[in-house]
Amino acid sequence: MSPAIAQPAVPMFYRGLTALDPALHLGWGLRGQAHFSIAAAANAVPLGVGEFWHASAHYPIVFGPAGASGFPIAITALVEGRNLFVDAAGQWLAGSYVPAWLRRYPFWMQPDPDGQNASFWFDPHAQQLVPLHEDADARPLFDYQGNPNQTLAQIVQFCQQCQNDANHSYAFMQALEHHRLLVDRQATVELLPGKPYTLGGFRMVDMDAYHRLPDAVLASWVRKGWASLVALHHISVQQNWERLLVLHRSQNG
Repeated sequence: MSPAIAQPAVPMFYRGLTALDPALHLGWGLRGQAHFSIAAAANAVPLGVGEFWHASAHYPIVFGPAGASGFPIAITALVEGRNLFVDAAGQWLAGSYVPAWLRRYPFWMQPDPDGQNASFWFDPHAQQLVPLHEDADARPLFDYQGNPNQTLAQIVQFCQQCQNDANHSYAFMQALEHHRLLVDRQATVELLPGKPYTLGGFRMVDMDAYHRLPDAVLASWVRKGWASLVALHHISVQQNWERLLVLHRSQNG
């Protein structure tokens, strides 16, 4: 990998990025068990629109504030500093959907400006990627000639899927912003009886404004699958605040 490649901005939850290079990482491998301690304090995790179907069964799906952070997110906690879905061992709550953003960690793919190629990176602080002499059970990323093996090929394919979903998410977000459908919202829950707590800093689709869109626009959204995304977003916030409250109470006595 050429040293001239510019390092991407460090993504959420990553502590740094190093270019994956067979000349430097020939004897490195990936540990078998994933852990999610990087998100143990997160009350929200980014989502791609391709994840809405699975994520809507477990999390309120909302949208970040306007600007670079205004992408879809899954709410994973009711208070700051404690992800309800990550235990002390860094394991995700059994039976709950794990966002692709976390399943991709510690790897990161950065498309080139022309969109034709991409550079590949990893977080050097991650515990999953190690020299093979430190963990004999780790799966090698390269063969003895420095060519990617099946493990790395699968990782690259997954990162490509994540990037494609990010592109689709961006198009959806652009449409929501263009039609001014996103409005600031907050949720109020009783963490303890008689003690309401308000969670804010996110946006939701204004359903009244959405239903007032011209018929031609709504028809195009149906064809693109965006109408289904709005419906899943709406259903998720109707159903899952209570789920989070039950989890919070069970974990906090």
